[in-house]
Amino acid sequence: MSSVLLWCALVGVALLYGAAVRGTAGVTIAAVAALVAAATAVAAARGWPPQALAGVALVAGGVGAVVWAFGRAHRRGRTRRAALAEHRAARSRAAAAVADTVRLRMAAELHDTAAHRLTGIAVAAASALHVADPAMRESALRHAGDAARLARAELAGAREAVCDLPAIDALVAGRPGPGADPGRVGYRRTAAAAPPEVAAAAYRVVQEGLTNAARYAGGARVDVAVLGEPGRLTVEVRDTGGAREHDDLGTGHGLSGLATTVAACGGTLTAGPDAGGWTVRAAFPAPAGPPPFRRAWWRGRRAWDAALAGLAVALTMGASLLPGGTPAPREFLVLGPLFVLHALPLWWRVRRPAWSLAAMLSIHPVAMAGLTPTPAGDLFLWAWWVELAQLYAFGAHHPRRRGVLAILAVGLVGGLALALGPGIAGDRTAAWAVLATAVALLSAPAWAAGVLVGRARARRRAAATAERDLLAGRLADVARGERERIVEGLRTTAARHADAVVAAAGKGDLAAVRDAARAAIDALRRLLDELRRPAGSDGPPPTLAGLELLAARRQAGVRHVGDPDGLTPELEVGVFRAVEELAGDRITVSYLPDGVLVEGTAARRARRRLHTLADGYGGTLATGGPDDVRVWLPG
Repeated sequence: MSSVLLWCALVGVALLYGAAVRGTAGVTIAAVAALVAAATAVAAARGWPPQALAGVALVAGGVGAVVWAFGRAHRRGRTRRAALAEHRAARSRAAAAVADTVRLRMAAELHDTAAHRLTGIAVAAASALHVADPAMRESALRHAGDAARLARAELAGAREAVCDLPAIDALVAGRPGPGADPGRVGYRRTAAAAPPEVAAAAYRVVQEGLTNAARYAGGARVDVAVLGEPGRLTVEVRDTGGAREHDDLGTGHGLSGLATTVAACGGTLTAGPDAGGWTVRAAFPAPAGPPPFRRAWWRGRRAWDAALAGLAVALTMGASLLPGGTPAPREFLVLGPLFVLHALPLWWRVRRPAWSLAAMLSIHPVAMAGLTPTPAGDLFLWAWWVELAQLYAFGAHHPRRRGVLAILAVGLVGGLALALGPGIAGDRTAAWAVLATAVALLSAPAWAAGVLVGRARARRRAAATAERDLLAGRLADVARGERERIVEGLRTTAARHADAVVAAAGKGDLAAVRDAARAAIDALRRLLDELRRPAGSDGPPPTLAGLELLAARRQAGVRHVGDPDGLTPELEVGVFRAVEELAGDRITVSYLPDGVLVEGTAARRARRRLHTLADGYGGTLATGGPDDVRVWLPG
């Protein structure tokens, strides 16, 4: 009968391990509960008393927790190994993804700088041709020459990004072309400052609104407002409507690209008809750090600590309740709390190792004082493995000096507990010295094993860091080379026409200025169309570089909070796959010290896939509104 029970237990453990490796955490917890129930039912069928049934449940639960932790660790390791292999296989596509990202970024930059500048030259020159006043025509020529030189510098990539709100003042002040009525532009700014990325986006909103008003609402009044409000910044450009005199100068991608830029800052953009005119409005929330997020204590690597603490409680308390080991109720009232106090500090064995070891060792003086029915030496030997688990954590996660001190502490306390035992006769001080040395020597291998594991982990981290830095340097070279190639192409196309504008302005020929500006815009439009076409047919690789390309192609605003530097390759893949499943144009990726939080919206089927993804990394999926999700991927 006992052999049958043993085989049934082994089969149950194997099934539980398989469920932990292949199933999600919820399925595995249900399997642990089934194992505990089955073991308790078998013991009840054999007529064991209630105390023994409680012991069976505790031991089965402790064993199940450790098997669960082993299986979950295997599942996490398998997921991360597969992600690492996927990342390495995709590195051949990373260079193409970086080049495509540079092309799309430069297309947006050129649209927002040189294209706007050249459009302003064309509109101003066309308007000045209808002005008879020589002074105004001279002003128009001077304006065209200055603006063309700025456009030429922008085409060469020499323009620095706008990083403050006062730059918008100069932008609006230069809006009326020579001969135009300055009273047709209203401007109000109450916001004093904003983060650089928000200021740059606000500048783009005003620039797009002013340029579109010049193209599609000639002669209209334009009102610009940059308002600092409690908790947010609002930017609005409103025109009253007018003649569509230059609607052939647009590139057709301004508002869509602008929406992506605003969303990447956490803001929202609206644009549409308004009382006969057109209004572009952007709202940016106040800058905030990473959002608060509650981690599941029983997931990820901390599950090991929880499982070890559970096993320690189960083996000490549960085994004492089994037939043959059941103490008297009075004895159990003393030993039970001591067993719990000795086991629970394993939960903090990595995060608070010194405190954890001190809490473990603190129960032994109680036994040394004779306050327990069990001799202090027997109690120490019965629970010694808990201290060994703590010493392993010292070696694997903490400086060597602290581990040596921990070994000495275990040796001193354990040796004293053994020296005070009833079997020791003679000089107990000498016995303490000998036994303390023996306990320390026997405890040292646990610490040494942790040191070896910690060193191997550090070598793997160093190799991964070197590999990541090498790849980052190569991709930086690719990005720089692609940008230089595009700039070189600009020198023979749009930049040449911008030079023609400068030359025509110097000759005093407004018609030639207008024609050269239009030619530059046409050349730039063709180049922008070329830059927006993907260079390859493959999808973005599952890397951070691929994430940028994915967001650009989907015109989704991905807001990054925190610093992604140091993100492991396998976690890069997880972040990419999470963003890939999300819908909408508002996605936030927060890089936290212990992992990454990805927020957005997802449909029902995508949520199931996200749940499987997060579970494989030891993370969680939390749902908010109808479609809002938060994917937590621990590091």
